[in-house]
Amino acid sequence: MTCPPDWLSSFADDVTSCIRSHDDLAPLGCHFHDMDGIWEITLFASLTEVIGGPHDGRLRPSPFSVDVKPLLAAFSHVDKVTWQALRVDPSDELGPHLSIEGLVGTKPVWLRITSIAPERFEPGRHRLANQQAFKDIW
Repeated sequence: MTCPPDWLSSFADDVTSCIRSHDDLAPLGCHFHDMDGIWEITLFASLTEVIGGPHDGRLRPSPFSVDVKPLLAAFSHVDKVTWQALRVDPSDELGPHLSIEGLVGTKPVWLRITSIAPERFEPGRHRLANQQAFKDIW
């Protein structure tokens, strides 16, 4: 896996500080790449997989909210803020998400925070039903 540049790590820390968990938040994932000079960054709370008990194998998203005002302050300039409420079509991997386009310092950034982890990512945490405990996987 490629390590993010220092500015991106700092920006991701600023963004995650605006995420408010409504229970025990699963590990956060970050996917990023530079696409023709625009940094596309997607943040998401990983899924939790139940291990054992009557709900064995069930995947559960983490309920959270985003404090948007301080999130916008993480940008040096904001061009566009949108909310996509539903999956556009079956190929839409991100589904519902908050999208912000702007500058971080001098870097063009397109940030998306998804409401549920994209399907291609494995669960980031196990809920050990028989032990009443969580175990972070990543």
